[in-house]
Amino acid sequence: MIISLGFIRSSSQVLIKQLDWQQNSLSDRLIDVTDIADENLQALYLADDEHFNSLVGILEKEKSFYPILDARDESLTYSAFEDLPVQQFKDLYLKIQNRWTLHQNFNSIEHLWKITSHFRDLWKRDRLSFFEELWYWMKRNIGSTDLTIIFNDVVHSTEKDENNEKKDRPKLVQSLLIGGKKGNFTQGGPKEKELMQTYLDKFHDVFEVTEFNPSKGQFVATAQIERSPILFMARTAGLNQLQRTLLASLFNGLQN
Repeated sequence: MIISLGFIRSSSQVLIKQLDWQQNSLSDRLIDVTDIADENLQALYLADDEHFNSLVGILEKEKSFYPILDARDESLTYSAFEDLPVQQFKDLYLKIQNRWTLHQNFNSIEHLWKITSHFRDLWKRDRLSFFEELWYWMKRNIGSTDLTIIFNDVVHSTEKDENNEKKDRPKLVQSLLIGGKKGNFTQGGPKEKELMQTYLDKFHDVFEVTEFNPSKGQFVATAQIERSPILFMARTAGLNQLQRTLLASLFNGLQN
């Protein structure tokens, strides 16, 4: 798991510091502000109102993906951020993540009936939109750096029948919605088919967290909607009881 935090250095540059969670090592690099959209950040700091005013167009597009914070509220300077040792960087990230996900969790709880109804409607009329919106909602609520959703899908393939004539036949495949900052659809292969078989006995529950390894930041969960199995694989530093209950509540609501 790679944790990336940014600090706006000037109106044209951003310092990106990255923590390799398992290796417990830090690296940093400077990027152009126009490249922020390509970064999978977990937070972005700024400490100058002029920088904010000049970058407001960029920041408005980014704020739905991660928190944008005023470094002055944390008494954090650019030089202090630049020199952060590993443990202080990790502590800072966990503080940010806990606040961000807690805000997302409470907002979801407050609007859970509306969210559940919306997802239930999408499930019936537009499965791809359902998974796309679920991906973004889930990623925000568990604070993951990346998320993969694997689900069964039906595609039409042309095959020859016993008379050597081409026929259009439905075929069951595994599809994925995978990504860090943004999710992208792709068709799975033998690996994804094997994964679904591996967790086959777990799909009898509406929602279940089957694995969570904090030291590696790995999270696996299974769910089922109308007997359709769904597998979630993510990287996140923490998963508390509130988040588990929220996820279970959503999937319970989708059964009705």
